[in-house]
Amino acid sequence: MYKTCLVELLRKDFVAVMGWTLWDGRGKTPTGGAAVTFELTRRLSKYFDCDMVFETSNHSKVGTIEETTAGFRRRFVLRPKGLWRLEEDFLRDYSLIHIWDAAPVFTYRAFTNTFIPHCYTLHSAASMTDWIRIASAFYVDEHDMIALGSRCLAEALNRFWRTPVNVIPYGVDTDFFKPLDKYACRESLSLPKEQFILGYLGRIQKFDFVLAYETIREIKRLTGRNNIMLVVAGGNKKVKPVYVKDDFIYLGYLEKSKVPHFLNSCDVFFNPVAGAREGFGLTNLEAMSCGLPIVTTAWNGYFDTVSSDVGFLARTCWYDGDVWVNQMDIISACMELFRNERLRELMSKNARVRVEQNYRWDCCVEKYRLRFLDLIRKGPPKDLPYNKALEKIIIKINGKPYAFSLEKVFRSLEKIRVDFKGLHEGFISDSNLGQMKGTDWKRFICLDNIVNLPKYRFNIKRTLTEMENQLYTYFPRLVKALREA
Repeated sequence: MYKTCLVELLRKDFVAVMGWTLWDGRGKTPTGGAAVTFELTRRLSKYFDCDMVFETSNHSKVGTIEETTAGFRRRFVLRPKGLWRLEEDFLRDYSLIHIWDAAPVFTYRAFTNTFIPHCYTLHSAASMTDWIRIASAFYVDEHDMIALGSRCLAEALNRFWRTPVNVIPYGVDTDFFKPLDKYACRESLSLPKEQFILGYLGRIQKFDFVLAYETIREIKRLTGRNNIMLVVAGGNKKVKPVYVKDDFIYLGYLEKSKVPHFLNSCDVFFNPVAGAREGFGLTNLEAMSCGLPIVTTAWNGYFDTVSSDVGFLARTCWYDGDVWVNQMDIISACMELFRNERLRELMSKNARVRVEQNYRWDCCVEKYRLRFLDLIRKGPPKDLPYNKALEKIIIKINGKPYAFSLEKVFRSLEKIRVDFKGLHEGFISDSNLGQMKGTDWKRFICLDNIVNLPKYRFNIKRTLTEMENQLYTYFPRLVKALREA
């Protein structure tokens, strides 16, 4: 009897982790949202038995489970053609399903009598446009949860769906991302020792190369100094470092072990990004943990993480279907940091302290752990808000309920898509560019925005071609390196 009770006490609850942001599962270091998924799952595996569930079209892999050195397992399920119809046998294995981003895994609830609590972790407002109204038809208040990395994301969601959300900032490994000797780090990456380096690290899809380089050139012109350099790292494959220009180096993909060395090689973390899929900005925190002052935009999660004592936020604005940033704000911030060594040192110390006090992984993990346990212990609800009949999925649009079949919904997402601009309005710091004067405002053009902004929905191919041609005109060596990477 005693032994049985002890086994029950020590048994871990089982959690399935599902969603499109999962890394490929083949051993390559995950990046971006997949890195957050990986790290949080790895750390939660101390408290729960976690399976990271991957879709596969390889029938020989379907149903297989593989152990990993990260503390969780990989489980392979058949890639669905259409709606998710998770089987009862699969569902009985788990106490909770953690759904990353906007993957429509929750639609299985229309086809089963088994209730498993959900945690939805959403990375960006772009992923909410097709998600909110469908998910709200299946969401069970107090038995499911929504986790978002920033207050901006929470406010965006609540403009269209008034439901409780959990704002849980992602974490940073402060033992891995820490201050190191700058010159030793530069030597390890073969970077010039005497240059003042403005460094960017992150997804290339969200970076506007032309805006960034023109900004660097203007800083050099205004200061009359030539020892200022832009160094960019990011991409999917390793490439040989490329001198795009005399004052612009592209490093390509960096192994995880090299990332702290790159950050510590920089004098300023240069992140003038306002991408549609940017929801939190983990690289800002990693740079802050290494003791770097930050120059970034007043955009989404950056509002929360980059306080005025650790960096500068350039104004952003909506106009003509695009995001615009105030280039002069970026230039002024970089010039002030370039000229004022004492300010750089003060912001450097403040940045490290801010991360240690507010953004350690253990704080993030503990919030998830407690909420997971709460949902699991509650058990299934007495009544469900949805009906297990395809023709009676109730979706509210502008406060009015409409009955849809799931098949019909996925055939005509335009009818239920949330207004994109409305989702992002809270991210900007100025509401109307038309009232602004001068040439300080620049349209922010990047791959993420072209793919996700409604303005480009019907001419994506042409716009991408135009962007590539512009890049080639400015940076032919860069375009060649990006094609390789």
